[in-house]
Amino acid sequence: MSSAIEPHNSTESEARFRSPLSVSRYERAATIVIALLVIFGTAFAGLAVIFFADKFGGEATEPIAFVPMEASSPTGNGGVSDDPEPPGIEDAPELSEPALQDTLSAVASTTAILGDALVSEQAIQGTAEKAGRGSGLGDARQPGPGGDGVIERVPRWQRWKIRFEPQSLGDFSAWLDQYGVRVGVLGRDNKVHVAWDFADGSPNVEVADPKDYNAWGQTLPADGPMPALTNQLARQAGTAGAGRIALLFFPFAVEQTLYPLEAARNKSGDANKIRETIFTVVKGPEGYKFVVIDQKYF
Repeated sequence: MSSAIEPHNSTESEARFRSPLSVSRYERAATIVIALLVIFGTAFAGLAVIFFADKFGGEATEPIAFVPMEASSPTGNGGVSDDPEPPGIEDAPELSEPALQDTLSAVASTTAILGDALVSEQAIQGTAEKAGRGSGLGDARQPGPGGDGVIERVPRWQRWKIRFEPQSLGDFSAWLDQYGVRVGVLGRDNKVHVAWDFADGSPNVEVADPKDYNAWGQTLPADGPMPALTNQLARQAGTAGAGRIALLFFPFAVEQTLYPLEAARNKSGDANKIRETIFTVVKGPEGYKFVVIDQKYF
């Protein structure tokens, strides 16, 4: 008698013969979640380190203060171009002074025509309009709101004194190169002989007109070793023989650094009350910086 064959259950067979190394859906999902947690946790820890590292230690970042510029010529003409020369006779020929005989003839003829009549206001206004007429384009300044602009009682580079006592010529050269300060000798040829970039031993030299450096701050080296070191650098650059007076030319970037320091020391808040501000140079791990050591008032 033959026995009946039981039907084969495929689900139980797959469960019985499944490899012990196979991964279930739950394990895959858990692995993805753990990996995401590790990635986001590492990123958050890095951002936290950056955030707290900026909060503790180091020098505080100071905002850049507004530095008003001194008005070199507050009464200059507004215009759109560079016209250094004022209007001349050729710009207003009708206003040129006539000869004495022509003046007497004009007076006689005018008296005969007008008699006792007065010159009308329209005629005077017409003459005034001619007086302001010319071919010049001005000196590139636009009309201001009025007043004399920023006029300080003592100009900045006349009241600012910089005292620096470097340990060597190399320290003095490094300070000049850091701030772009140049050594200029006033030549006997009415030129200024300027040298800069002294640190590498081969400074750059140029001969320029003094007006090219009008926008630079110009000071004589203060007492201490600065005068001797300045003359030594001028001899090294080959410009010392051009003249006897050696100056230090400071770019406007230095003025932007010194003005807020002076204003912070001045409790009155009025630059016109300052007679003299004395700075010194301090060497630190990040280079040289200016510090106010004294301030005198009127």
